[in-house]
Amino acid sequence: MKEKKQTMGNLAKVGRLVQVLQICNGKGVVGGEEAPISPKAAKIVVRILLVLLVCGGAVGMYMLQPLLSPFLSVEILTELVMLILLLMSFVLAIKDAVTVLYAADDLEALLPMPFSATQIVMAKVAVTAAFPIGVSMVVLNAVCLGFGIRAGMGASYIIGTLLSSVMIPVTGIAVATLLVVIIFRIFGVLRNRNLIVALGGIFSLGLSFAYIIITNVLQRDGASDAAAALGMVGSVSNVLPGIAFMIKFMMEGSISGLLISLVLTIALMLLTALAVKAFYLSTALSMQNTVSGKQRMSEELLHSGKKRGTLKCLTAYESKNTRRNPAYLVYGFVMSLIWPALFAIPLLFGDQLSGLTFPLGNAATVLTVLTFTVTASCYACGFNILANTAFSREGSGFAVIRSLPVPLTDYYKSKRNFAMMICSIGSVLYVIVLGVICIITGVISIGNAWTIPVGALLCLFLNLIWINLMLVRNSRAPSLQWESEAEISRKLGLVNVIALILGIVTYVGFIFFINMSLEMQTDPIVKAAVSVFLGALIVVFVISIIINLFAVKAGARNLTKVE
Repeated sequence: MKEKKQTMGNLAKVGRLVQVLQICNGKGVVGGEEAPISPKAAKIVVRILLVLLVCGGAVGMYMLQPLLSPFLSVEILTELVMLILLLMSFVLAIKDAVTVLYAADDLEALLPMPFSATQIVMAKVAVTAAFPIGVSMVVLNAVCLGFGIRAGMGASYIIGTLLSSVMIPVTGIAVATLLVVIIFRIFGVLRNRNLIVALGGIFSLGLSFAYIIITNVLQRDGASDAAAALGMVGSVSNVLPGIAFMIKFMMEGSISGLLISLVLTIALMLLTALAVKAFYLSTALSMQNTVSGKQRMSEELLHSGKKRGTLKCLTAYESKNTRRNPAYLVYGFVMSLIWPALFAIPLLFGDQLSGLTFPLGNAATVLTVLTFTVTASCYACGFNILANTAFSREGSGFAVIRSLPVPLTDYYKSKRNFAMMICSIGSVLYVIVLGVICIITGVISIGNAWTIPVGALLCLFLNLIWINLMLVRNSRAPSLQWESEAEISRKLGLVNVIALILGIVTYVGFIFFINMSLEMQTDPIVKAAVSVFLGALIVVFVISIIINLFAVKAGARNLTKVE
């Protein structure tokens, strides 16, 4: 009994530490002093809303099942959702593990506190796990339960869905944490935290995507032709034994499949725990406890840039300070550049393109370029925190900047120009490069080559809209009081979330249009597609110019009111 009470007490301590670390690392916690209800009541309300969301999603899929069943089997749908959630959990866990475990400056403060080293590590890993597990439980249960029950699936399918909603994200988090800890141990010999965080995070992501590419290439020749357009889901899932064995249990009732899946998940968790215990603390503590090395703006710095002009000097100041900090490197640079890997790998290395004929038809080309362009802009800007935290990143130095004899409009423009440059490298450049490759390889005909520069312009104007909206929103109430850069670097604002949601919608449209090439060859459809593309360019151009003119003035005005 005494040991049981002690265990519960330890878990309670870990839970309280998790809440503190969530706030310190930019994670929101429901309830609080300013909330209309207490934290406990807020948590109950959130849980009720999540249950209602799952029930509502399940009812929706239950109603849609007869319409979708001719095109989508229960097995393929389940594999697809599991694969998406596993990749999402894996990528989010890599980002969070880099920030929470290594970029945060809290170990020296936590170790003297009444927490054991194990409790501290458990709390840090729990911070990275909360969001992926929550999303997985909502999405997997909402989608698969309603669809599977309507399709007449048995108890094994329901049990497997409930278990997978926890096991899938736990697997992704365990693999990501194991990989990050090992990679940082390798880079740890450099003993420089800024360099380690940047190299370790980028190398972990690159190594992970390389594994998926290689395993799919090796298995491609032996893959079956099942499910045609969605056969790539099965080919990718086959190299992920946790999903493959769980699917066998859910579809066939195989108890061995369930046991193997559980054993694999537990083994991964134990292996990760051993790696963390062996490598984490020594590596993290041996890193230099450096901060961003941020150089506050001063009149001398401005005077040194007079030859280049105030705006160029301010932009150079913004570039220098963001490049110095590892948290900003990951969330302000890397995520805007590596997003295509999250979507291109299943498309390029599965069977999605096997039944297509090239070059694409006129209407298909126009609509696929249009949807890819919008997707590129949404994800390059949505994953990027440079504009969303532009003024918050100044912290206590904001008062110094505002007191300098520089126009706040130029200060605003410097933030906009730098964010535009980074986001455009991760979107406009991709549209141009991919377009040229498609023209050279014959995917797009020479006659439809005009869609590439038009798509690049559309992407540029969309970036201008997203970035200005983020900057204006941040200028209204920047968070200037923070302890570390990690606290603000992981926060995605409302505009970021809207951009990512729109990106998901347009990516689905991209997949649809590229597979409907033969069905869209009629002249009226081609003319309608061209009209939509050019009309979108004109509308977005006009909106971007209006928003830009308004945003510069509104942003500068908002900054004068910040206290």
